[in-house]
Amino acid sequence: MLENFIYSVNVILPIFILVSLGVILKRLKVIPENFSDAVDKLIFKLGLPAMLFKEVAGSNISEALNVKLAIFAAVSVPLMFAVTTAVICFAVKDNGKRGAMIQGICRSNFAILGLPLIDNMFGNAGVQEAALIMPITIILYNTLSVVVLTVFAPKENQLPLKQTLKKILKNIVTNPLIIGVVLGLPFMFLHIELPLIADKTVNYLSNLVTPIALISLGSTVKLKSFEGRVRCAVLSACGRTIFVPAVMVTIAALIGFRGSPLGTILILFGAPTAVSSYIMAKNMGSDHELAGQILLLTTMMCLFTIFVFIFILKSLALL
Repeated sequence: MLENFIYSVNVILPIFILVSLGVILKRLKVIPENFSDAVDKLIFKLGLPAMLFKEVAGSNISEALNVKLAIFAAVSVPLMFAVTTAVICFAVKDNGKRGAMIQGICRSNFAILGLPLIDNMFGNAGVQEAALIMPITIILYNTLSVVVLTVFAPKENQLPLKQTLKKILKNIVTNPLIIGVVLGLPFMFLHIELPLIADKTVNYLSNLVTPIALISLGSTVKLKSFEGRVRCAVLSACGRTIFVPAVMVTIAALIGFRGSPLGTILILFGAPTAVSSYIMAKNMGSDHELAGQILLLTTMMCLFTIFVFIFILKSLALL
């Protein structure tokens, strides 16, 4: 049990320290007010695409691609959205809150927080395995989030069906993370090696992602942001960090997933709400204040809930 506890601490503690550092630096005013806005754009448009390109380009598809895991992700993510939508529609009457809550419960910060956790748990092989299911999850999360926020948008913000479909397609085609993965595929399939200069540059950009992203994440934590809408935010955060991962990991374990694939499923469904969920909710007329509360609450909670899940799975010899 002590060994499992130490393993769980070693996975979570470095992440917790970096997020806490972001909180402390923001309170000391070492980093400016708009720090996270600029950093998140840099990470989303440059750092993460470089990381995903590197992992995909350097992968051996016959070793890294887990077809069973890819199928599980492709089926379970839409199923999660469908079940969550049904529950929220029954429990909540306000359309703006519905969209924010569904997206907050379902949309995972798998790339920014998930990949560092997987790297801590399983090393480079685990990251490569996760990177190869990233196109599936990114397309599904973005597409389904746009659909949910469009369906539950206030009447004045609702778009015609044709414009909605165009917006969904544009979000998929122009997503930097998808572009990074797609650009890496020829290098993986054809076993092409990058020139040394390009390889070092991509490595520098890739190595930038984890520490700066986690510090930025910590800098967004503001306790006063939780004023109002607390009940909806807490319910959504519990759904995101406790109920969804518990259900999905149980199903995955019963199907037969073990080791790094099961760990990837845990992180996919147990990571906090995606940072971009707040931006999308604001741009599409949803309750963006509630979306921000869910984002901050899940970010703080997941460091403890994921620790508990890892400890339990490790104790059961499933990881």
